[in-house]
Amino acid sequence: MRIAFPTNDKEKLFKRSGRAKGFLIVDVLETGYTVVDFRSNNHSHDHNHDHGEHEHHDHSHKEIVDALNDCRYLVVNVVGKHFEKDLKDAGIAVFKTDKVSIADAVEHFKSEA
Repeated sequence: MRIAFPTNDKEKLFKRSGRAKGFLIVDVLETGYTVVDFRSNNHSHDHNHDHGEHEHHDHSHKEIVDALNDCRYLVVNVVGKHFEKDLKDAGIAVFKTDKVSIADAVEHFKSEA
């Protein structure tokens, strides 16, 4: 099963998933996982995501969602509600974890998902 992890260093999850430098794409196997790709997140540099409580959210995460279209899950620490909705609408489930390292997050995912 193919899953993605927001990361800045390819080893640890980056807390703000939509602002990560990129996404590490892995295939989860019974015995571990295999790294497939690292996909840069150009979206993180193009938008200001600081919206006030009552401000309109008028941008899309389409660029990120399109880049993750072959993944069944995005594993995150934190995800914004708009990003999560865009992922869900594209058929990509969100799995939340408190793990920091991608290796630990893979194991958490395998034990819970």
